[in-house]
Amino acid sequence: MENRSNEYIDSVEKLLDSLALLRKIPQFRAFMPLRVIEVTEEALLNYIRASSNLAVNIAEYYMLLSAASLEASRKAALRIAEKKDDEDARKAWIDVFEQEFNELFRSQRFGNVVNNMITSYSDLLKGVASIVEAYFKELGLPTRSEMDSVYREMVKMKRDIANINEEVKRLRERLDRRDEEIHNTSLVK
Repeated sequence: MENRSNEYIDSVEKLLDSLALLRKIPQFRAFMPLRVIEVTEEALLNYIRASSNLAVNIAEYYMLLSAASLEASRKAALRIAEKKDDEDARKAWIDVFEQEFNELFRSQRFGNVVNNMITSYSDLLKGVASIVEAYFKELGLPTRSEMDSVYREMVKMKRDIANINEEVKRLRERLDRRDEEIHNTSLVK
């Protein structure tokens, strides 16, 4: 399975190399779609690597589940052959499957496969985000990183405005107290 994904990645890399050669020809530089491919080729390669890794990890995940299921079925068939009562056979079947899958779920290999699957999926999402960001940048649209920067700046400005409002409130209170003191002293005279 991994060999197929490596072959696929190699073929995509060859395709991108061919496109790079085409970009060097002046007549082809005028085409904007090649410019978009140039901008996004690294993001596309990362996406392809992540998707092939995810496919490999998902296949291994289901392989482990299938192997555990087959082993549990084999063990359950042996135990059921000894039972005469249907209820005892059902309980034996459940116990064997529960024991086999608990062993699988506790195993280091299963944990590694699930971790690799989650990591691959996260990498895939990052790859998609980088492709979208590259296209948005090429089209002149605001990218996610630019929007995040604007949002951080807005939060800072809101905090600054709140601090300024607090300072204005304290100054007004001081002025009111000062006016009151002046008024009280003028009444005493």
